[in-house]
Amino acid sequence: MKRYLLFIALLGLGFGACKKEHAGESEKEAVETIKIAGFSYPKDSTFTVFAKYSGLPKEDLVFLQDEEMFIYKNYLKIAPSDYLNLKK
Repeated sequence: MKRYLLFIALLGLGFGACKKEHAGESEKEAVETIKIAGFSYPKDSTFTVFAKYSGLPKEDLVFLQDEEMFIYKNYLKIAPSDYLNLKK
């Protein structure tokens, strides 16, 4: 009987020593950002607002990070400051 108690105690200690995962850490998703004039903006909301004020469909817009310009259908370059209120 003493062996069984010792076995159960060691088994409980073994399972108790395992590292537990926190559910909160695995649910966090990284938000994609774009940089305009040195400030980071969320990509999805920036595209949505730009499409709303410019009247261009969101699906046809591409952002070139190195030039900091929006491109519509691979030929029309548009500066973000033309349609967005940006931080200064």
